[in-house]
Amino acid sequence: MSWGVEHEGRRKGIQELMRVSEEIMRANPNHINEVAKSNSGCWMEQIYGMQRHDFCDLSADCPIREEQEWQAYLKKNNIVIEKKS
Repeated sequence: MSWGVEHEGRRKGIQELMRVSEEIMRANPNHINEVAKSNSGCWMEQIYGMQRHDFCDLSADCPIREEQEWQAYLKKNNIVIEKKS
C-alpha cells in the first residue's frame, strides 16, 4: 500500500477511511463480527458503508472490478446484450 503514501489524493482517501473506521469501531467494537454482506459484494461497502475505488485495490475477485472488465470487453468488441422480457 506504499502507493497510497506517495500519492497525495490517495493518502487523503486512506486517512478518511481510517477516520471512518475509527468512528465505526468506537461506536460498536463488534462491528466486524456483526456486519451484513453488501448487495454489491464490495468489501469496502460491506465494512465501511461506502465505495471508494479511487484508492481501493479492486482485488481480482472483486465483483465491481469484474463488472467493469466485462463492460469494457463488451464495448471493445461491439457486443450488445439484449434482455428478453
